Amino acid sequence: NWKKCLCAGVIGALLLGVMSGCGGSPTPAATPAPDDVAYQTAGISRDTVLFTVDGTEVTADAYLFWLLNSITDAQYNGYLSDEESWAGEIGGMPAGDYLKSQALETSKLYTVVGNQAAARGITLSEEELATNQAELDELEENISYYYGGLTMQEWLDRQCISLDAFNALNSVAYLAQDLQKQLEEAGELAATDAELDELVEQLGYYKAKHILLAFPADENGSAANLTDEQKAAVKEEADALLAQIRGAEDPYGEFDRIMNERSEDGRDESGNLYSPDGYLAYAGQMVPQFENGARALSPGEFSEPIETTYGYHIILRLEISEEEQQQLRDSVAPYHTNMAMTELNQKWVDEAVVETTPAYESLDPKSFYDKLTALNEEKEAQRAAQASPDPQESVEPEPEASPPPQESANP
Repeated sequence: NWKKCLCAGVIGALLLGVMSGCGGSPTPAATPAPDDVAYQTAGISRDTVLFTVDGTEVTADAYLFWLLNSITDAQYNGYLSDEESWAGEIGGMPAGDYLKSQALETSKLYTVVGNQAAARGITLSEEELATNQAELDELEENISYYYGGLTMQEWLDRQCISLDAFNALNSVAYLAQDLQKQLEEAGELAATDAELDELVEQLGYYKAKHILLAFPADENGSAANLTDEQKAAVKEEADALLAQIRGAEDPYGEFDRIMNERSEDGRDESGNLYSPDGYLAYAGQMVPQFENGARALSPGEFSEPIETTYGYHIILRLEISEEEQQQLRDSVAPYHTNMAMTELNQKWVDEAVVETTPAYESLDPKSFYDKLTALNEEKEAQRAAQASPDPQESVEPEPEASPPPQESANP
């Protein structure tokens, strides 16, 4: 998730990242710049400090961007469907307080992880800087293409963020990746076999093989219109085969023999089953009827014929070997590492000390959003007017008289 940077281009699709907390904030200007969208919408200059996180200042330039994201996310989820809902509650809190707190939590996460990266001496490499710039260049091209020539700065103004702050946010994926890599190499995110085995269990891995007796298909290749008699015929054969397996001197050998001869689970050009040794599957991989039937068995048990949309299955639950278990540990290890990093991020956030300023306390999300919306609509109208000048003010040139036809020199 960290790798997904802000170049996604849609504010509602942004994922959490980190912002470097070093360097502090610039000294507030006495008079806000004419292009300071924060001042035009929230009444505070973009370099106004709204709060500190473990002593690191967070300015309006970064925070208002996340406040807008919080508002649009609430709208998308139906919490701000009309004007009245702004005066109501979201998540048991007044709507305005909820929106501010959501944006504050995002800013807090950016800051604490950025502080951790800075404390470990992590900075962007030349390669990361180049890749980051290439992504920003691509974003600028996409903005111009999809928004009818809109410039990067005009697009950023719509998000209420400066180019410098956006660049800082856009580089966070690399800082987070490098931080996680360093922690991995230091062994701080390592997992024991027992922890990995527990994760394998949580993900619902199991092993089974089966004999599939497929339903007959009609002339269109569909089995959706089978009659009860046709289904009953397949079920009758499945029952007979299961009885034959259970009555054999070597049931498992008989199962394999019938499976290789009769199963319709897909075969290669030579007629061999694709998965004669069974499936090592995880929860949700197979159709529910098959998965539920397989997981209800103990290793070595046969199921009764189980109906799915494909036909009837006779399932044999298999034991997962130690070699396969190690393969599963290896496969879930990156997932465990990401989970461990997420838990560490949350620990840093929970332990962070936040001190807000009067500017933050007096910030009104609805007023900010209404003014930003009005400002964006005004600018869009101006762009439309510039793209379509008043036809009364346009003077069409008089067409030139056509030259007289020339006499041909040929007869």
